[in-house]
Amino acid sequence: MQPQQNSRQLEFHGKTGEFFRIWIVNVLLTILTLGIYSAWAKVRTRRYFLGSTYLMGSSFDYLADPVKILKGRLMVIGLFIVLSAASALLPLINAVFSIAILFLLPLIIIKVLNFNLYNTAYRNIRFRFQGEYLPALWVYIGLAFLTALTLGLAYPYFTRERKKFIIDNSAYGTSTFSMQAGTGDFYSIYFRASLFTMLVLLVLAPLMGLVYLLSPAMSPQGYIGFALPALLLSMPLLMVIYGYIYTRMANLVINKTSLKNHQFHSSLETRKICWLYFSNTLAIILSLGLLIPWALIRTARYRISCLAILPEGDLDDFITAEEQRAGAFGEELEDFLDIDIGL
Repeated sequence: MQPQQNSRQLEFHGKTGEFFRIWIVNVLLTILTLGIYSAWAKVRTRRYFLGSTYLMGSSFDYLADPVKILKGRLMVIGLFIVLSAASALLPLINAVFSIAILFLLPLIIIKVLNFNLYNTAYRNIRFRFQGEYLPALWVYIGLAFLTALTLGLAYPYFTRERKKFIIDNSAYGTSTFSMQAGTGDFYSIYFRASLFTMLVLLVLAPLMGLVYLLSPAMSPQGYIGFALPALLLSMPLLMVIYGYIYTRMANLVINKTSLKNHQFHSSLETRKICWLYFSNTLAIILSLGLLIPWALIRTARYRISCLAILPEGDLDDFITAEEQRAGAFGEELEDFLDIDIGL
């Protein structure tokens, strides 16, 4: 599906040179402060990428306070240290600790989504997350167990429910998002990816079997020389499988998501995503990590260039009305979100 004539394209104006200066300072100060500065690094990075993303001439904002993020991380670290020490003294606590983590995980996910969405804004209107604990417990813990019990057969359903839980409980101001993608759509993507994976294994299995049979009679150098090409061949193929799943999944979810009557459009291509992953990985390795900012910028530029909004009516009128409705509502949540863990 191609974007309509009245679609509103998202744009990314980030530049490698600008972000490199932010990134190198973040890395150096995080190392010098033994990780304390990582909270500020996170805020500066997100603020740059959101501030470089434009829709209809206006950029997005990231409004988080790094001090709150640091406090949240210190609370989590402190809790982990206390529980680890208690577990060492009383081994039975290990089991209790593991069960507690399972039941805390959905709450942590809700808090993280609350924090990140509430601190993201467009035209002074904040995004929100309003998911509740019990539905999150079923989606993230109940369906995870179901996936294990079915030996992975329920994984596409698990994936669909996670994405639907996040999207359906997200809102822009007072208007909520909605995802209409069906479970069958997710199974279709994973089924095709599984077929391709099996073809890859059929090609590689004879080679690896031959390596196994010949390995007792081969020197270590000969073994490596024979196995390395098979390993190098498998990596691009696995990257293609991942790229296929990522692009098809992203396009499906975005194209089936709406905000009131406004639809979204994504046109990611597997070939281009795979090339981005491959070239980015190669560049980062050869530059010893110095080209990480370049890789992040070019990936963000491509992803955002494939996103558009298909408005039903005047999008400016919708945003103006939303600003009036959401004006007083957002302030009521601020005190509650001050204690977010901010991960």
